[in-house]
Amino acid sequence: MTNQPSNSSQQHPDFKDEIDRLIFTRLYIDQALASSQKSAGSAREHLKEAFETLHSLDSSLSYMNLLTGANLLQMNTDQAKRLQNVYDKPYFARIDYQKRNEEKEQLYIGKASLHNPENQSQIIVDWRSPVANVYYDGRLGEVEYEVNDEITEGFLSLKRQYQIEKGQLLGIQDIDLTTTDELLQQSLSGNADNRLTEIVSTIQKEQNDIIRAPLNRPIIVQGAAGSGKTTIALHRISYFLYVNSETFHPSNLMILAPNKLFIEYISDVLPELGVEKIKQTTLIDYMKEAIGHNLKILDPDQKLLAMIEQNESSEELKWLSQFKGSLQFLAIVDRYLALVESSLAPKEDVMLEKFRILRGNRLRALFLDDYCYLPIYRRFDKIKGVIQNHLRTKKKTILKKIEDVYDGALEKALYGIRNDAKRRKKVTSIMDTKASRTEAIKKEARSTVRMYMKTFEKKTAIELYKELLSSKELLQAAAPELSEKEVELLMEHSMRIFSRRSFELEDLAPIYYLQGKLYGLQDEARVKSVFIDEAQDYSYFQMASLRKILDTSLFTIVGDLAQGIHSYRGMRDWHYAEKEIFKEAHYFTLQKSYRTTIEIMEAANAVLAKMEESLPLVEPVVRHGKKPVYHPISGDRMCETMEKDIEALKADGFTSIAIIGKTRAECTHIFKLFKKSTLPIQLIAEHEDLKKDRVSLLPAHLAKGLEFDAVLIPSLNEAYKNSELDRKLLYVAMTRAMHRLHLYSQTPDSLLIEGIGKIIELDDDIER
Repeated sequence: MTNQPSNSSQQHPDFKDEIDRLIFTRLYIDQALASSQKSAGSAREHLKEAFETLHSLDSSLSYMNLLTGANLLQMNTDQAKRLQNVYDKPYFARIDYQKRNEEKEQLYIGKASLHNPENQSQIIVDWRSPVANVYYDGRLGEVEYEVNDEITEGFLSLKRQYQIEKGQLLGIQDIDLTTTDELLQQSLSGNADNRLTEIVSTIQKEQNDIIRAPLNRPIIVQGAAGSGKTTIALHRISYFLYVNSETFHPSNLMILAPNKLFIEYISDVLPELGVEKIKQTTLIDYMKEAIGHNLKILDPDQKLLAMIEQNESSEELKWLSQFKGSLQFLAIVDRYLALVESSLAPKEDVMLEKFRILRGNRLRALFLDDYCYLPIYRRFDKIKGVIQNHLRTKKKTILKKIEDVYDGALEKALYGIRNDAKRRKKVTSIMDTKASRTEAIKKEARSTVRMYMKTFEKKTAIELYKELLSSKELLQAAAPELSEKEVELLMEHSMRIFSRRSFELEDLAPIYYLQGKLYGLQDEARVKSVFIDEAQDYSYFQMASLRKILDTSLFTIVGDLAQGIHSYRGMRDWHYAEKEIFKEAHYFTLQKSYRTTIEIMEAANAVLAKMEESLPLVEPVVRHGKKPVYHPISGDRMCETMEKDIEALKADGFTSIAIIGKTRAECTHIFKLFKKSTLPIQLIAEHEDLKKDRVSLLPAHLAKGLEFDAVLIPSLNEAYKNSELDRKLLYVAMTRAMHRLHLYSQTPDSLLIEGIGKIIELDDDIER
């Protein structure tokens, strides 16, 4: 990218004025930063004084002083950070907008807001503000936007885009109905990095509609490969926090990523959007944290490999995975919970000696009805409190009653027995009996509650889950719809895994669900809004358990059924999820791909079109490039050819290059062949970070959500079969490429590209 203004921009009539405006803005940011640093210094002094007077002042006053100082310092630090982040590129657009019956305003739109406190004039308008919606949605002329459920009308006379790099104005373009979005085209034609980047300057209308969709309802987004669904989800988080800044702390939000590699991939964009403080994790890690045990989970890739190989056990594994991830299994777990609840509900009366403190049926009613809003085991705290209160009251009554009985007997002995010796003996006996019984009741009262509560056996969610799948009697009681064969298959499979002190991925959601229903969640596992990426790989049980246990409908769910390589256990129909789990959801589709060229997308669509499952084909944005190249080659020569192609790609200026294999085993084999090479190659595992100076080598399932300048897809030892799963794996691999795609195999059918010769260029000069 040039660091000099283009000729067309220099000839723009407002070019000099816009340079002056940029200089003014940066100077104002300098002043704001200086003021912020001064305020931060004052806040530090305030905090220091608060610490020094911590022991001399009233404790509550000391605490308030500390809290005030800490908050002031944090506010100033956050403000300074925001301003520093936008200093080199304060804004990216301008709109000239006139509200009805008001003066026209020039509004400069950027990633952070900045205003003059003296006259309240806007220096920079935040892209998330209501008026900025006019830039993303509005065409020149009459426009409107919504603020606090009220419509504001006005006239939009100018939409202008800026290309600003390192404080220099390099480009200006005025947008109308006839111009193309040059900022978008420049962004798409640029090189991929090893990190996701923000797109606030190039958000398209259909993307903006999703980002700003009502925040009080769940949304489900079916987004094609390269449609920007991940970026949209992250920008929606940013918008969510902007709108709800007074009621939601970032820690109340959670993004569930497909793997840790993906979390690394999005790490740079989070601070740019001001959302770095949200909880970032994977479903496995989150559920393990919520359960409170570091469960050993078998590698899910092994099951995927079995599905790919289509061996004898794959059909049984497929049924087991689908069943354990189904809402049918959720209903079975609910029936099992009802059995557990009923067995735990109190039945016996609470007794103190021979006196009844509380009837068992009263406690049972409290447990099953009055406290049904609480997790099952937490109800016992309430039951315990009720017993303690009744015992405290009735113990006095019981002791008084006993005292009255013995006092009556004492009076009778004193006045009814004439013989002194007999009277003395009887009185002594009565008094001793009264004292010992009173003491015995007091002693028993001290342990009554504890002994009664001890009769209720507490088990962990893990123990109860294992009991369900290990007991034929329990399983048949909870799942009468299952056949004998299905019950035995489920039990045998589960007990085989349990014997290894392990669980499989499909076990996590039921255990998490049981944990929530039995004990509830600890505060650190509670969130109010959830953002799920690559949601097509979630099972219906996983999704429903999150919805029910977190007790929130604030979900943003994005995915692509065409990339559902775990569809044997995952989503196959968004509308079913919408109907059964998120009844109030808004559903969106994004079929435009902003990642790949038309030529690459045509080849990927050709692979997708041959699937039995009906999936809409992707519409690439108008950006042409070279056709994908097919190299008919095998063995060691394949690696030699790939190495030459990688060197050629680097010479063409492409920096982000990936070799994507079908499986992890295929990638390991390729990596060994490349060991003799001087080419810097990184074999990617889930927990690794992508290194900028290396060629990435990774399996297709791990590549989801990532993008590269160029992608090389070899079929060395493992051919892609004509199956739904293999076509999806190949489709995922092909759609990672932005500009160049190379395919290598001995025969075209190994890459499912037979019959699409017009779309793909054949490498005739294979000897090289």
